[in-house]
Amino acid sequence: MWNRYTWLLGIMLILFSFSSAQDARIKGKVIDSETGEPIPNVNVVIVGTTLGASTDLRGEFEIRVRPGIYIVEARAVGYQSSKKEVDVKTGAVFVEFRLEQSYIEIGEVEVLADYKTRRAVDVRPSVIEVKPKDVKISAGFGEDVFRMLRTLPGVLSPSDFATRFVVRGGSPDENLIIIDGVEIYNPYRLYGFVSMFNPDLVSDFNFMAGGFPAKYGDRLSAVLDVSSRDGNRDKLFSSMINVNFTNANLIFEGKLPLNGSWIFSTRRTYYDLILGPIAEKTGLVSGDVAFPNFYDFQSKLTFQPFNKSKVDLFLIHSRDAMNIITGENFNRPDSVAVNDLSYNNTFAFSWRYSPSKNFVIKFLSSWYKNSGESKFGGELLDPSYDFDKKVVSDDATFFKIETWSNYSIQKFSTSVDVSYEFGRNLLEFGIGNNYVISELKYVLKMDESLRMFLLSLGFFSAPEIFKYAERYNRSYFYVQDKLRLGHKFTVQPGVRFDYYGIVKRGYFSPRFNFLYNIDALTSLRFAYGWYYQSPGYEKIYDQNTFFDFTQVENLKAEKATHYILGFERWLAPDILARVEGYYKNFDDLIVRKRVNGTRWVADRIPDYPPTDINGWSQPYRITVSDSVTPIPVNKGDGEAYGFEIYIEKRETRNSKIYGWLSYSFSVARRKIYNVELPFIFDQRHTFNIVLNWKISKKFDMGITWMYGTNYPYTEPIGVKPRIFVSDTVVKIMTVRDKVLLDLDFGGLANFLNARKPPYHRLDIRIIYNARFWGANWSFYLDVVNVYNRKNVVAYDFSISNGQIKRRAITMLPILPTFGISVKF
Repeated sequence: MWNRYTWLLGIMLILFSFSSAQDARIKGKVIDSETGEPIPNVNVVIVGTTLGASTDLRGEFEIRVRPGIYIVEARAVGYQSSKKEVDVKTGAVFVEFRLEQSYIEIGEVEVLADYKTRRAVDVRPSVIEVKPKDVKISAGFGEDVFRMLRTLPGVLSPSDFATRFVVRGGSPDENLIIIDGVEIYNPYRLYGFVSMFNPDLVSDFNFMAGGFPAKYGDRLSAVLDVSSRDGNRDKLFSSMINVNFTNANLIFEGKLPLNGSWIFSTRRTYYDLILGPIAEKTGLVSGDVAFPNFYDFQSKLTFQPFNKSKVDLFLIHSRDAMNIITGENFNRPDSVAVNDLSYNNTFAFSWRYSPSKNFVIKFLSSWYKNSGESKFGGELLDPSYDFDKKVVSDDATFFKIETWSNYSIQKFSTSVDVSYEFGRNLLEFGIGNNYVISELKYVLKMDESLRMFLLSLGFFSAPEIFKYAERYNRSYFYVQDKLRLGHKFTVQPGVRFDYYGIVKRGYFSPRFNFLYNIDALTSLRFAYGWYYQSPGYEKIYDQNTFFDFTQVENLKAEKATHYILGFERWLAPDILARVEGYYKNFDDLIVRKRVNGTRWVADRIPDYPPTDINGWSQPYRITVSDSVTPIPVNKGDGEAYGFEIYIEKRETRNSKIYGWLSYSFSVARRKIYNVELPFIFDQRHTFNIVLNWKISKKFDMGITWMYGTNYPYTEPIGVKPRIFVSDTVVKIMTVRDKVLLDLDFGGLANFLNARKPPYHRLDIRIIYNARFWGANWSFYLDVVNVYNRKNVVAYDFSISNGQIKRRAITMLPILPTFGISVKF
């Protein structure tokens, strides 16, 4: 029934568009020629007349005229003015201005005025606008916005190898990531090493670390709202090429009929083409080899066929692949084969209709699919074995394992969003539905020794064959109103209703944001809200935990409550300072169910080495309540609190140095089955500096330094014998008359009982800009981890002669990258 009304509304809007198509209008957009970002508050006038308009926050304008030929001029302080001749007949004519920044001194403060104006009415306390230009030129980010986010207050990354991020005591699956209104479940490429977002295709990134309004839902922690840019309407064809040691990026764009544009990009890594032959020749791998690699392409078509209407078609396709078999010269005795192939596909159609500047309707329909197949098999060396031994002795144990999995996550989404500004109100409401199809299959085969090892760790045996197929709806409705109460006060109350078909429950989420402008330079913000998140396999990649949703026991959605108080002040015309405190309470967190069971143990006997069978008592059975199953239950809660300091220096003509620094103090804890623990991403102190220096017209330099007190980990408390259990025999396992020992990590109370050493890293990027052969060239050298700090990502524990040995696994070493970017 709802879909029928949606299409009826669409047909009515089309008819209305046709009825008004006979008016003559000049429509257009003004953008920065260097960054491609829209420029608001630009005066667009028709030379020789009193007609004109001012661009909105999207850089768009509209002027109603009679048919004729006009000279249209765009003027903005801080930019060089631009004129274009426009032949206007019946209907609307689109014109795009690309303004170049001027060097007039008076423009410096005025250029920042628009940002200050927006902040003066923006009730969101934890929002930061990330510029695509900063993503491209800053050091150490690899032109990836996800890597840049980790330098913002409250944002952490699990490691140098991952682009996943955590925000204010949350986990990666609690972040809502959308592009042009489309929710993306798996926004990663190259198995998490890079993200899907190409900064050359993006007009702006809006990041909200908390307190986000009612229009965003089904996530507990943060929102990254990305808007892709339209193609260049100035030319039929233009292009850009970006090439470095590891990947290539090509972008093509131009204008289309019906006041339209197109843009297309494709990226590909070539680790497999470079490293694969080298590794195969040296014997590290054998057979047909494909090192981790990916390619993707994105395309967007934009049309404005009718007056006051805009149609966008958006397409993304990507493929990740890996096929590796270890060879004879591999420096460990493991013999493994890995074959993996995964795909991400997105298609979206959006129609934006604005009968007036105060009234906007947007209809969006999209399809998303993440699918893949994976195979893994071979012999794995017992993780308790001493890896430092040069030769594998006869007492080494190998685990044989084979797995095959196939998954497919599809989502069909439809939504309608309406915004209407009247008086001092900005009323927004919307309705939408997501139809999710989840399918998961796997086959698992393991030998008895591996099964015994897993049981010793407290894990129930996983099923050898698993099949899951589920179809459910996620529907929602929201309404919010931003009300200005004079010049100093602005409030935004809102409410959201979500229905989660997988748990067959509905949830109301009240939200409230408050802004008080103390003076022209100082403001105070407060946010409060309830946030819910549904379970489901669509979030499994970021959860990094397998749950068996075929055995749901009265499951509920997870909940977080946000309290945020922020103080913001302009210290100078180009320096913004912000201090924010927050408290987040988590309820009904989903964890694996623990059940009562039995376990065989043996007591240590003094005066004998642990490898001597006489050093242990006869095994006996005890009752335990910490055996882990994959069944999901709402047995977790927690809290996160802290404060953050953020100082941003914006770029001006008077000062060529710009960037930001951030400091965060945070505490994140979880309570699982009434046991209070630190959160796995609990990092108390985090400090980041990002500086960019425009040395001259030809040279730019970027410096990034990051510091963190690092995350907790679990240190083993001792060793224990591995016990073999069958229907007829219970015994301590031995190899060549020596007891086979396992690490003893203790119970749940001992979980995350230690902390890794502090993390810090310095990155430097140098860019040389030139123009020749009719193109703009940029040559850059980016060096990650300049002083080669050995940052610990994890520890590898082993046992040698009954003693525990620890080996640090470190992150990226010093890593230089040279690249070239060309824009035609």
